[in-house]
Amino acid sequence: MAVRSSSVVLLPGRPGQPAKFNHPVQPMKTLLAAAQYDVVCIGGGPAGATLATVLARQGHRCLVLEQSRFPRYHIGESLIPHTFGIFERLGFLSQLRASAFPVKHSVRFVAASGREATPFYFSETIAGDRARTWQVERSQFDQMLLDHARTHGVEVREHLRVDRVRFDAEGRATGVRIALPGGGDVEFSAQVIVDASGRACTLGRQLGLKCALPELRKASVWSYYRGGKRLPGIDAGETTMFMVPGGGWFWYIPLPDDVVSVGLVADPEYVFAGTDDMEVAFLREVARCAPLMERLVSAQRFGPVRGSRHLAYLNRRTCGDGWVMIGDARAFLDPIYSSGLYLALGSAELAAGCIHEALEAGDVSAARLGAFEPSLVAGVGVIRRLIHAFYDPNFSFPKFAERFPEQRASLIDCLIGDVVNRDLSAFTSALEQMTPPPAPLGSNLPPVDDAALRQAMQDGMAAGGDDLCVSGGAAGGLRLTAG
Repeated sequence: MAVRSSSVVLLPGRPGQPAKFNHPVQPMKTLLAAAQYDVVCIGGGPAGATLATVLARQGHRCLVLEQSRFPRYHIGESLIPHTFGIFERLGFLSQLRASAFPVKHSVRFVAASGREATPFYFSETIAGDRARTWQVERSQFDQMLLDHARTHGVEVREHLRVDRVRFDAEGRATGVRIALPGGGDVEFSAQVIVDASGRACTLGRQLGLKCALPELRKASVWSYYRGGKRLPGIDAGETTMFMVPGGGWFWYIPLPDDVVSVGLVADPEYVFAGTDDMEVAFLREVARCAPLMERLVSAQRFGPVRGSRHLAYLNRRTCGDGWVMIGDARAFLDPIYSSGLYLALGSAELAAGCIHEALEAGDVSAARLGAFEPSLVAGVGVIRRLIHAFYDPNFSFPKFAERFPEQRASLIDCLIGDVVNRDLSAFTSALEQMTPPPAPLGSNLPPVDDAALRQAMQDGMAAGGDDLCVSGGAAGGLRLTAG
């Protein structure tokens, strides 16, 4: 690592301690070599913290660069049970059990009429403690995971934003650059660069790979209430989804300190009908949803109304020589099944396994680093099928379970996140009998222009201009891995 300034060199600090500024006393190349990392991870959220923890425990020198200063606000508060095994392998379960996070045993759908379906209890397919998970307040949860990474030797630098990823002449990622507020810049070198920057999509924007998904065109607005009603017993921590006319839905997620997270997801035209004001749109729709209002009759809203006008996107290539994307830095589809945190944690663990093998073999090629992607992409494909079915006005999961009772267990497996390295063909075939399958994910997006990509690697400029590329016809389909 080195600062490109005439008077200052930034030296690496010990794990968990800030870096130190010193006057140069030895050649820049020597300092840069001394600061060589095995892995530099852009982003210290759940994906980055998990990946770095796994690799540090295997003896690799990992640096996490986080642009915020923790604790910081983040949405995405509901875990699903298949994260249990990941937390167990991380040695993190004891912290979750000791926390005040509400325990989640089930998911419930409530029709716009107010009719409540039978909850989908995770214990129907999972025995023991693994049948439960947690609803997490993200500023606290993310801080816990990042601190856990620190205890395993991960170096963490906060309030440093990666300006660009550096590539060599052959197109291999070799480091990152950070522009310093007072002028100059600092570079960190590594054998592997991991983009775990979430929706910021540092590499996706730099290389022009990030694209909106028009077929999953949903907006969201959300806020928080104190004093909302909770159901009795083990249902107190459930995620409840309230349907609204026109295909949208509200989430209702219990959090610590008598707080509930409430958010609307629907077509942008529905959410922002007659107004561009997020708070006006949110309060209007809350008032329209009678079953939800019954839960909130004695509650008080606090804090701002937040939102996103377009949720879904993906990157048309998600790994290359010396680099790989994980979590939301790869893609985000829809919050309906609370799959975001699971895919962040799951992709981090899978990628860490491939990175470890690549480093041990001295081969950080795209083929090595992306070896986990086919199984992950197949699992994401199943989740995408469920998202498509959910928004089909002629489909309902209670009716599906009635017609195909033998598939209820597979449906619950999907709801808990057990979709990677699974043969779910019988389940998806049954699904096809009630709702037609969507086109392959990203098939309506333009293919990657390899020449423009190579130029972006050398320039550090976005290959497509805007951070969200414009979709075209089905020109060659999506390439989710480098090749």
